[in-house]
Amino acid sequence: MTGLGTDGRRWQAWLNLHVAAPFLTEEPEDVDEVISWVDTPEFYEAVGRTRAELDAQVPSDAAGALAWAAAAGFAAAASQSRIEELLRSEETFVEELFDDLLDALGSPAAATPTAPQP
Repeated sequence: MTGLGTDGRRWQAWLNLHVAAPFLTEEPEDVDEVISWVDTPEFYEAVGRTRAELDAQVPSDAAGALAWAAAAGFAAAASQSRIEELLRSEETFVEELFDDLLDALGSPAAATPTAPQP
């Protein structure tokens, strides 16, 4: 997810790190068929490294999200540790996690349900 502030600053964070990591893991150059690599111990090791890299970014991603919310005038309802917890969450549906994150950041749009469209 990416947040863009009115001042042009942006922050970015990945949601569902366990789902994102396999997609962000690059296959080795010597792999002819990706399908032959994805079920190997080397693939799972590479995914683990990618996941660790994503996880290491979570504190700065959470700080960026909170700074974005503050710059937007939102009254964040959560601490940095709660934002980090949400960014590390393994919720099944990213849409629910997205809403939870916006709620925790104090987004008024997230708190106001929209009327269903016909």
